[in-house]
Amino acid sequence: MGAPGIAHGGAVATVFDDLFGFLLFIIGELAVTRSLNVDYVAPVRLGTPYTVTASLDRREGRRLYVSAHLRRSDGYEIATATALFMTVTIEHFARALEQP
Repeated sequence: MGAPGIAHGGAVATVFDDLFGFLLFIIGELAVTRSLNVDYVAPVRLGTPYTVTASLDRREGRRLYVSAHLRRSDGYEIATATALFMTVTIEHFARALEQP
């Protein structure tokens, strides 16, 4: 919670980043977040149902550009996000585990 009854902006950003992870799983890409930008249009109220959607907008080599929307049940847009992900191999994660 941020302000009383309102989700913390960092929690909203986490939802978008996690959603993008699911999107990458569905399209079959291993990738890591390079940048994540969130635009907050209105407060995300706790206890209110929302719908989040994400899409792969384009690919440029290893770069995957994605976007997402968080909307109320009436379709009103509450927040949007764009992100850049870089594709990696499974070895990327293995190397990260080896480092202190």
